[in-house]
Amino acid sequence: MDYQQPFCNPSVPFTGSIQGGLHEGKTITVTGRVLPGARRFHVNLQCGSEDKPDVALHFNPRYDESKHHVACNTMLCSKWGPEERKYYIPMTQEERFTLIFLVNRDSYSVIVNGVHFMEYLHRMLITRVDTIFVYGDVEIECIAFSNPAVTGLQKQPANQAVVM
Repeated sequence: MDYQQPFCNPSVPFTGSIQGGLHEGKTITVTGRVLPGARRFHVNLQCGSEDKPDVALHFNPRYDESKHHVACNTMLCSKWGPEERKYYIPMTQEERFTLIFLVNRDSYSVIVNGVHFMEYLHRMLITRVDTIFVYGDVEIECIAFSNPAVTGLQKQPANQAVVM
């Protein structure tokens, strides 16, 4: 897989291409800061940038409802599926965060500030996803991409020293 340059300090709303699309093992790392007085923001992993695209993962922290929560969902053919909610938001207003989406065979692992937050099961083929979209009360420092490491190195037996 080719290396993709990160998007640094993009203005929000932001739409960016995911080169090579999604595949198992790919990670997307979003670093930023929730704005003071934030009501909500979202990060979408979606199919293209046209109006009302299919959205594989809609990650939406909501600070403006009586019970703060993160809502996740999928949009297919302009219709939202059943919403999944976690009544906890691991990103505090006015503070920096690191949000990682790890693409697994059957789900996305969502990691916030180095701690596993949730799993979101795929509801559509990940190979269709080629765009990231960020909107709302958030400042983005960087959106970076990494692919699984592929090496020709063999594992050393545990009882053998590696000589450099």
